[in-house]
Amino acid sequence: MTTFLSPLTLDFLWESLDAGEPPYPLAVRSHGATVDERSVLRQQVFGELRDRAMLDGHGRVAPDLEDWLALLARADRSIDSVFRPADGPPVAALSVAAGSRALLATQTPEGLWLRPVDAGALASSVVDLLPPAPRGTEPSITVASEDLPHGRSAADRRVLSHFATQRNHRAGQLAVNARKPMGGRSRSPVLSWFDTDTGRYLTYARTGRDGHEWITIAPADPPALRARLTELLTTVTGNRP
Repeated sequence: MTTFLSPLTLDFLWESLDAGEPPYPLAVRSHGATVDERSVLRQQVFGELRDRAMLDGHGRVAPDLEDWLALLARADRSIDSVFRPADGPPVAALSVAAGSRALLATQTPEGLWLRPVDAGALASSVVDLLPPAPRGTEPSITVASEDLPHGRSAADRRVLSHFATQRNHRAGQLAVNARKPMGGRSRSPVLSWFDTDTGRYLTYARTGRDGHEWITIAPADPPALRARLTELLTTVTGNRP
C-alpha cells in the first residue's frame, strides 16, 4: 500500500506529531505567512484527512500513518538518495528501518509517497528507484585524490580522459545512516553515481593505510550498488544489514 501526502498535508501532519527536524534529504515546507493563514490551512488539511480516514473526529492521526511518520523521524538505520532524472524534477528518497519495520519515502516537488518495504531490503528499495542505465564499459580505476583529475599512470590518464570527453547525463548520491546507542547519528561516506555515454559508474573515497585519500571509479549496475550500500550499512550499523 502506498500513501501520498501533498506538501501542504505533510506540513501540518509533521507539525501535529511534533516530529522535529525532517531527516535528510526530505523537506517539510512551511505554508501560510501568518498564524491566521496557517490556522485556516490547518483546518482545511485536517478536514481532507478526515475525509480520507487519516484523522479521526478527535483530531488523532490514523495509527498506521502516525507510525510511518514516527519511523521516518526516529529510524534506527536508513539509506538516503538524491538524484535528478534527465527529464524530470529532482527526487529525494529515504529508506528507513527500526527493528523489523521498514518504510520507503520518495519525495518530489509534487509531494511525498510512503510505502512499507522489507527491513532486509533497504538497499534494494533505494537502488530500484534509480533511472535505468547500462553498466559502464570503462575499466575500474583507483587513484589518489591528489592525482585527480589527470591520474598518475598511463592507464588511469586514459580512462579519466575518456570521462572528460563524455556527456554527463545524470548523477546522484547515496549514503547510510544509523542511530548510535548513546545518542546521535553516524553517517557513511557518500557513494556517488553518474551516467555518461558509456554507461553508469559509481565513485567513492577511502582513506588508505598511508593516510592518503583514494578515489575509486568503477562500472555500476544494480547489484554493484546494492553490494556497496550493504557493505556501508553493515559497517555503520555493526550487525543490522
